[in-house]
Amino acid sequence: MASVCSDPGLAAPAARPVSVWRQRNFQVLWSAHTVSEFGTQVTFFVIPVLALTTLSASTGQLGLVSAMETLPFLLVGLPAGALLDRWDRRRVMVTADIGRAVALVLLPVGHLAGVLSVPLLCAVGFAIGLCTVFFDIANQAFLPSVVAREQTPDGNSRLEFARSTAELAGPSLGGLLLQAVAAPLILVVNSASYLVSGLLLGLIRTPRRPAPPPGPGVRMRTRIAEGLRFVFRHRTLRSLALATGISNLVGLGGALGAVLTAYALRDLRLSPGELGLALTVGNCGALLGATLSGRLIRLAGLGPVLIAAKSMSGISVIILATAAPAHAVPTLIATTGIMACGITVYNIGQVSLRQTITPTGMQGRMNASVRFAVWGTRPVGALAGGYLGSVLGTRPTLWTIAGIGLLSCLPLIATEDIRTLRVFPSQSFD
Repeated sequence: MASVCSDPGLAAPAARPVSVWRQRNFQVLWSAHTVSEFGTQVTFFVIPVLALTTLSASTGQLGLVSAMETLPFLLVGLPAGALLDRWDRRRVMVTADIGRAVALVLLPVGHLAGVLSVPLLCAVGFAIGLCTVFFDIANQAFLPSVVAREQTPDGNSRLEFARSTAELAGPSLGGLLLQAVAAPLILVVNSASYLVSGLLLGLIRTPRRPAPPPGPGVRMRTRIAEGLRFVFRHRTLRSLALATGISNLVGLGGALGAVLTAYALRDLRLSPGELGLALTVGNCGALLGATLSGRLIRLAGLGPVLIAAKSMSGISVIILATAAPAHAVPTLIATTGIMACGITVYNIGQVSLRQTITPTGMQGRMNASVRFAVWGTRPVGALAGGYLGSVLGTRPTLWTIAGIGLLSCLPLIATEDIRTLRVFPSQSFD
């Protein structure tokens, strides 16, 4: 029988990778990600409203609650990365989902028992944040094990699309539920979503390739230092971390998140339902960003797209700061749409770029080091935003946030390796 390839000097063409949509492991990962994100977005909407309407929290207290949710990234983010390069990342994600479900259900229990308070919100936020540290670092390091490395941009795009869809529906659902159900009881939805996510993640099966045990004398701090050196000696990773860190300082997880709900409900005199509707319509920008990111990168190049996308957050806050009660809903829709589109495009590009240029054995420590830098600014920003909002007022605080947000694209512009980058690098690692 004749050989299919009779000339030994001719190599058979490489098989085209199967679409991520047709890969079972990715389907399960995407489903778990979607369920978890949907419940999370409902929670992000409900908790500030709960603090304002049920507990009459001040802007400063809102900042404190927001800060506690991200403080664990400063405290344990770096050790988590070193550990996750040794641990089974899927099991860590399942355990973290269970932990978040248990922590979150304490709020409705506290409400029914009559002990719901701002300190309880802070404690639950810290516990959820602690689990999220391990989940998020493991999640980003896990994707390259589920799909081929060259498919990570496509995989990230699909996951980002799911996150955007959750952001689109979450606030609207939260606003509608608040009209009929007590806010603490709605959080049961998110607790259940984490359990479903953990169950789905448990169904994923990938070849296990455990890292070799550390040699004699290799300590945790040595492995942490290796991750920090890798990130901050790498021009591209260092600039991405700096730009994202500045943006997160004043973004929704930082200063802006501490004042947005108070600004919308008190200054603009919106109801929770109107706020949810405005955020829902505006978040269509995230769907647009997830859909167009690949095309934009092909047309304009990766570097220019990252720079343009990063600048959109500052522009959107300028629009928000000009809002008046008479046109509050359309202004908030425009603000959310521009910001969501820019964040989505930027995240797809920068996460995929980081995964592409990082060896597999360094993924956990790289993600932990970057998250330490970029999420570590969030609690600082949340506390500062809450303080400035209570001292200066929410509108002057928004103008300050907008100015700092526009500066976040400068590290990208100043780095030639990013500014001139057209496509994702084709590096591969064992």
